[in-house]
Amino acid sequence: MVHQLALREILILLLLIPVFFAGGCVEKKRLPPVPPPPTEETVQGLLLQADAAWQARDYRRSRQLYDVLVSEPLDHRQLDLAWERLSISSLQTQDYVRAQDALIRWALLDPKLRLEWFWHEYRVLALLGQGKEDQAEDYLLQILRQPESPWSLRSSAGVRLSEMYRQHRDYDPLPPLFVDLHAAAPDAQAKAELERVVVQIVREIPDASLQRFVERVPSAETAVFPNSVFAWEQRRREARQLPGEWPETWAAMQRLLQQGEWADSRPFVEDLDELQEHFGTPGICIGLVLPLDGPLAETGWKVVRGAEAGRDALEKNGYPVRLEIANAQDSDIQGTLTAMAPECRVVGGPIQREAWDRLHGANISSQRHFFTFLPTMGEAEEGRNAWRFFAGPQDQIHALADLALRQLDISGLAVLFPQDRFGEHLGEMFTREVISMGGQITGHQSYQPGRHEKWGEAVASLLGVPAQQRRGRQERAVLPRPPFQAVFIPDNLSDAEVLLPQFFYYDEPRLLILGPELWSQAWLQRPRHTELQYFRLAAMPGAWWPDNPAPAARSLTEVMQATGQDPDFWIALGYDFVRFAARISQAAQTSAPNRLNTYLAAVTDFDWSMAPLSWNDQGQARQDLFLFQPTSQGLNLVDPMVLRNQLDRVRERYAR
Repeated sequence: MVHQLALREILILLLLIPVFFAGGCVEKKRLPPVPPPPTEETVQGLLLQADAAWQARDYRRSRQLYDVLVSEPLDHRQLDLAWERLSISSLQTQDYVRAQDALIRWALLDPKLRLEWFWHEYRVLALLGQGKEDQAEDYLLQILRQPESPWSLRSSAGVRLSEMYRQHRDYDPLPPLFVDLHAAAPDAQAKAELERVVVQIVREIPDASLQRFVERVPSAETAVFPNSVFAWEQRRREARQLPGEWPETWAAMQRLLQQGEWADSRPFVEDLDELQEHFGTPGICIGLVLPLDGPLAETGWKVVRGAEAGRDALEKNGYPVRLEIANAQDSDIQGTLTAMAPECRVVGGPIQREAWDRLHGANISSQRHFFTFLPTMGEAEEGRNAWRFFAGPQDQIHALADLALRQLDISGLAVLFPQDRFGEHLGEMFTREVISMGGQITGHQSYQPGRHEKWGEAVASLLGVPAQQRRGRQERAVLPRPPFQAVFIPDNLSDAEVLLPQFFYYDEPRLLILGPELWSQAWLQRPRHTELQYFRLAAMPGAWWPDNPAPAARSLTEVMQATGQDPDFWIALGYDFVRFAARISQAAQTSAPNRLNTYLAAVTDFDWSMAPLSWNDQGQARQDLFLFQPTSQGLNLVDPMVLRNQLDRVRERYAR
């Protein structure tokens, strides 16, 4: 600047000289002296003046002086300081355009500044000062999404962006922003730090916006960050705002602690500890009615062992649970249940229809919420007088019909059933289900229980061939192809072992054989004693899968095997019931079935060790049973594509 002034004075002087000479008689005037060129002393003086203004926080004077100094011949350290102070002084005096230019020139001198968050913060302030909010947002997003940038820079950009959103009360962009930050975090420590920051941010979000975030999240994704933080904060507020519902809130927070995908759960544990100090720790009481002696005692004690394993798992996770177990064989079972602690509102069992009829008839079921271990409940209205914690016949039928019609594209099916109450009832249910799903029953045949010598005739009649006539290797008999591709046989496994060879006798090995849950239960007990060749194309439902990879199933297996036992369906039933009863215990404190039904219908994230149960709004249960194919070692889960290929190969081999 000083050089420029000197040059201008010299040029003016040179232009005026001819004028003086042309005038001749014009009186000579004394010209002002030419300013000397800047000296080192002058620059040092400016530096001292600028530093004094800076130290005095006279940012206007500081900006003016450093604006001159950045054009002077300074050494690198001095020039770096000059650009820094010019940038900050310009921001302080709201000269945002000059600040933006100074920041860029400063970074050209020192490129490492681009790795420092404070420099980017100044850039954002300069953009915001010019009213360029969209550019500031884009600038921060660009930093956040640069994989090569250090985490400290990216996280700071994300937090700064969240501040901008919150200043404008625009909360909807926060969830995807937190997702991006979490994905960018390089390790568990960074994710834990991010969790702590997000917790503080979420605490500033208004109730309505937080509620909207929570409602948008599918229940299966609640445990995922940042959804877990939103859900946690909602429950934390509920504890303060609705102290009367603390037990339910406490249970929900316990579930979040266990299920949430936390990088560091300690801050959340401390949160809950603080609330427990204020509101107390709710206790849970669960009742069971089981046969502890008599012919079903072994089954009853299996349920007890599973229930105790479930209680231990809950207590390990901070749920204090008390079990009260009544013997269903006691002559005064009604009195025992009446004397059961009143807080034991949820009771599991019984497993005997006769015991349930006695309890329901004595009106005991009206005092508590019974979840029976029965397929049906007689006169009791499901979802009002009691609830089912067990697969019903319809669950078996639906699983089999769905496999045949929807997964294997079989349209024609047959029913071969014994002339007894069980067989006739399931046969009718299967027929109705197939028709309702768009299929056809093109074969229907009964047989007399126990009359094994007549069963071959029943199979021949179903297949539409004369009894005792078969094709054989040397015969030329042409047997008709039946108008169905699958047969449902609602009988026990022992009788099925007698019936199925008859199909092979009449040269019909191509049919898909569908059996009830009785088959899978029996097969698990004695797979090596059954002739597998007749069951290679068989499918059967079941509620217990020994190789189930679900976390609860694996945990139960580990616990039981540690005691020298293998879990089975009844142990899993007790295990799941106690854990599920603890989940719903607070909702069950009300005597209104409708409220409990609504709560049950909303439970979609429970970790089952057996086949998952669900309830509709009327409190009616459904169990999504597994479907198995038998093997010499046990049971394999049905793979519909593999089974379809098996059927195709057999049909090709025995084509007619």
